[in-house]
Amino acid sequence: MYDSDIRSNTELVDVARLFFGEEYPEISINSIGNEFSVKVKNSIYRMTYTDKCYKTIPVEHMHGRLSKIAVYDALSAFTGKIMPWGALTGVRPTKLFYELLKNGIDKNETTRLMQKIYRISEKRAKILSDIISAQSGKVEFDREFVNLYVHIPYCTTRCSYCSFVSMPIDKCRKQSIEYVNRLCDEIRTTRDIIEKYGKKVLSVYIGGGTPTSLDDKSFDAVLSAIGSYGVEYTCEAGRPDTVTKEKCDIMKTHGITRVCVNPQTMNDDTLSKIGRKHTVTDFYKVYDIVSAYGFDINCDLIAGLAEETPIDFKKSFDSVTALSPQNITVHSLSKKNGSAIRYDSGENFNAAAMLDYALDNSGKYVPYYLYRQKRQAGNLENVGFSLVGNECINNITTMEETVGVLACGAGAISKVIGDGTITRFANMRDVGLYISRFDEKMQKRADFFYDTLSK
Repeated sequence: MYDSDIRSNTELVDVARLFFGEEYPEISINSIGNEFSVKVKNSIYRMTYTDKCYKTIPVEHMHGRLSKIAVYDALSAFTGKIMPWGALTGVRPTKLFYELLKNGIDKNETTRLMQKIYRISEKRAKILSDIISAQSGKVEFDREFVNLYVHIPYCTTRCSYCSFVSMPIDKCRKQSIEYVNRLCDEIRTTRDIIEKYGKKVLSVYIGGGTPTSLDDKSFDAVLSAIGSYGVEYTCEAGRPDTVTKEKCDIMKTHGITRVCVNPQTMNDDTLSKIGRKHTVTDFYKVYDIVSAYGFDINCDLIAGLAEETPIDFKKSFDSVTALSPQNITVHSLSKKNGSAIRYDSGENFNAAAMLDYALDNSGKYVPYYLYRQKRQAGNLENVGFSLVGNECINNITTMEETVGVLACGAGAISKVIGDGTITRFANMRDVGLYISRFDEKMQKRADFFYDTLSK
């Protein structure tokens, strides 16, 4: 038995934040076996979890998960609120779905258990089921495969919601040239590591920031260093003000197969408010240019942008689906650390209606991957939609953490997948430090891969 204020347990604090945000009341929890007592202010809630459904939770996770469920049940009773993802606060709810499937439970029963055990809504359980179907045959690969990721920390402007390692390129032209030189060295070293340890590249992804914000010479240099593996190869060109025919020529020459052209919204007023330097007309022009080259295209949209209404989002979603890109990703706005809006007090309470519209009107598109973030509008999620057969392998395997990642660039995090383990190595996040301490960090990186890949 224990008597504890939940503030000492970050997992339980995350549950409290679902209901109250950062200013949650005093909450404590007691337990004996499967019996829990949760005190919220002066109200006490007692629960016993003996139903056979809870026996599907692995023994090593039993107490932690039941504690979260108990706090969720108590706070739901205290506030009268229910959350679309119930007691789940993690990034990857699909992992729990796969956990049940691997225990021999069929998909229909797993869908039911996700609702019963973790209190997620019927709609969210169905999304998980649909995603598992879409990922069939695209999740598990031999350990010899790795994904290659390259990070470009520059953009034309910094969007108000952005928390990535990214700086305005016009203020960093000289630095960007030095960065590209160092980055190309790291990429070539990484290619040597791939060959040395007998790995095969499953997919390549160059992200940011906005890779196409680089000048043509620098952009070509990075892609030349990467080389061509004849695999799915994605480049983020998310800012339409950075994409030209010359950039598309470079991408085509180097074997890129998939390009992200991201409007985020199809409303000019909102684009201006969130700090983007392009218009909806600019997006259409660039979409036509990229489409003419035969690339697969992904378009990102954000649900919950400040002052947008469900009608605004409907316009954006319908406009993008009418273009028939291979992929559409709908993000629920998240006030992440490092973003300009992190401490804004306002919230767009229409986000749930916006995301529901996308889920209910996806038509020929099917959800194929999903992840969640802290401080996400409406406690919702980010969902990737795809035309059947055009699912992005990189998104699936990276999000499900079934394939390791060799990552290059400032802030990039490499992952080595073992038997039930994931080992990480993070590059310097600060671009200046990435450059100035490059040799030191690359030696540590080489040691990391020797220790994890040579076994």
